[in-house]
Amino acid sequence: MTERITLILSGGNALGAYEAGAYETLEALGLYPDQIAAVSTGAINAALIAGSAPEKRIDALRRFWSAAAQETPTWTFTPQYWPMAWDIKRTRLMQSSLLGSPGIYHPRLPGALSMLPGMPMDTSVYDLAPLRESLRKAVDFDRLNSGEIRLIIVAVDVESGEEIRFDSAKAPIELDHLLASCGFIPFFPPITVDGRRLVDGGMSSNLPLEAALDEHSTDNRLCIALDLFRRHSQGLQTVGQAVERQLELLLSGQTAKALKRLRQVHELRRQLHLLGNWLPAERREDPALAPALAEGTKIDKATTLLLLNHTQVSEDTEMRAFDFSRPVLTERWERGRTDMEQALQTLGTQRAAPGEFVVHAFSGGELKYVDGQQA
Repeated sequence: MTERITLILSGGNALGAYEAGAYETLEALGLYPDQIAAVSTGAINAALIAGSAPEKRIDALRRFWSAAAQETPTWTFTPQYWPMAWDIKRTRLMQSSLLGSPGIYHPRLPGALSMLPGMPMDTSVYDLAPLRESLRKAVDFDRLNSGEIRLIIVAVDVESGEEIRFDSAKAPIELDHLLASCGFIPFFPPITVDGRRLVDGGMSSNLPLEAALDEHSTDNRLCIALDLFRRHSQGLQTVGQAVERQLELLLSGQTAKALKRLRQVHELRRQLHLLGNWLPAERREDPALAPALAEGTKIDKATTLLLLNHTQVSEDTEMRAFDFSRPVLTERWERGRTDMEQALQTLGTQRAAPGEFVVHAFSGGELKYVDGQQA
């Protein structure tokens, strides 16, 4: 059966190399999305895909992530009174934290120093000026807004907390819209768009499932969602691991809640559809029932959601979302490529039946559950 393909990309800073590798597999298999919903680093990948000619998309992603990489230091730092030498992984993380990413961000002044007495005020630790220049050179915004791929970018109004969706099917998406979706405070600054100060869409929906699936579809859909933050993890031993786990719990918890809501909405619409078929015609026309019964007509033909969760790679260290060292970015890209290959091979031709919404979830390259049930 024919189906439309929706790609859903989450935020995750340096973890976004995983999404680029996963997309390489999709293209190799001839699976081209006609719609992408994305947040933060996912919005960057989405813009590179939608804003490049089909035959140049992988090259655009490779060039971007290569330029984002920090070269691996050849030394380790051993403080005089430190009880244990810092290993090379922590040295790489320290380098990325202090210097940023060449193609995405660099430290700003006063930045973190603004918290000290007597220093000027500031709103972020890093500046996204390198990312602005990278995207300006790499993305063809005329192509991005041509309608070839519908692009939905999510941001949040920092003052009201309202989720804002920029939809290329309704209005052109520009560079500031992408940067606004990347403003994960306090690391990156808010961006003003149309008089509103906007920040990272991950503040409300780091994996924008609802932005992608809220709208009724009259076509069968295969939705492929990439969640960069882990729901499950090991115990905590360091402050860095605690900071990373805080982000994971906050952001991965959004995904679980969004899936629960989507299932509830689908089941409610299914029940209303059955009720509408059961009621006699004269009752269906009752003005008091008509709005509810109209919801029952919004059942999609068939929606299959393939959900991939990026767990870890061998080069990972704590606060991995801030590690832009070249070895770990390379390994994440490859893990995304192989995870997508395994997930699609396992999924095969399995699809939801007409009127169904079925979730196939993969984590660490393995099938974890199908529609909420253990695999």
